[in-house]
Amino acid sequence: MADEDAQPVLSDAGAAPGGTVGAPKAPGWYPDRASPSDQSYWDGQAWTAKRRWTSGKGWLVAGDAPQEMTADGSPPPLGQRLSANPYISTGPVRLRSTGFTLNLGLLLLLACGIGLMYGSVGEWIHVSGSLSVVDFHVSINGIDPTVSTLIGVNGWVTFIGGILLVIFACFEMTSEEALLSILTTIIAFVTAIFAIYDMFRMVQKISQVPSAVSADVSVGWGLICVLAAAVVALLVALVRLVQR
Repeated sequence: MADEDAQPVLSDAGAAPGGTVGAPKAPGWYPDRASPSDQSYWDGQAWTAKRRWTSGKGWLVAGDAPQEMTADGSPPPLGQRLSANPYISTGPVRLRSTGFTLNLGLLLLLACGIGLMYGSVGEWIHVSGSLSVVDFHVSINGIDPTVSTLIGVNGWVTFIGGILLVIFACFEMTSEEALLSILTTIIAFVTAIFAIYDMFRMVQKISQVPSAVSADVSVGWGLICVLAAAVVALLVALVRLVQR
């Protein structure tokens, strides 16, 4: 007695290409044994289409068939490419790169990185006063040795932090790797710590200037820019990390 589950033998009109006499039950593309570059589509009742793999053009389909399907009848995952050899099983390819992406968060990170670099070499201490009948104004930038003498560090630390933020923001434009977001957040956090320390120590040193000194000593715009850029970068990096 023939097995009830055995596949029926088709007539010549319904026989599969390449000499295959048994028709599959599930609709889908099946290899042509006579030509490894060809496949035929079985719609559940008859062979309705044929396709051939060509280099540079992909599958060229002739006949009546739905959109290119995988063996289970679902659309192929993003990045999957069927091999020219239909007897080789190919799985989905996970793409690390997602193309070029630019959004508000990345723009803010870029702006903060540039702000950090600009502020780090800008004015950190402003001294103004008068000597006899002559007014004077003195500016000390963030990378001046005087800053290191006063607070122990200078603007080079936050300048490097700004460079790293710009670099990692550019990396995140072309990839959605979670590790990049984590590293960006760590860089922003460390840079913010240094910026807060720089501002705290500078204010502390300025407050210790004797009142008898006729000059007016204040925090420069560069250090204010560094602190603002570092805090904003940290907030943006944290929000982007949480939203992943």
